Amino acid sequence: MTREEVVAKMIEYAAMAFQADAANINENTNIAEELGVASTQRVAMSASIENDFDVMIPVARFGNYKTIGELADFVMEEM
Repeated sequence: MTREEVVAKMIEYAAMAFQADAANINENTNIAEELGVASTQRVAMSASIENDFDVMIPVARFGNYKTIGELADFVMEEM
């Protein structure tokens, strides 16, 4: 899977979890500042990523990834 495909999936999951328009999300979107910090939404996004990519993202670590692109880079490293 290419990085672009992973980023596209991260955008899809962010849009679902944070109930946001995917057209307004890109790899530079700041997750906390632009989407929100609600733990339930982060857990939902994290669960989608873990299920689809078979990687583990501890909830406490999720906040370390500031942007969609940083999260995609982590997933690429773990695959």
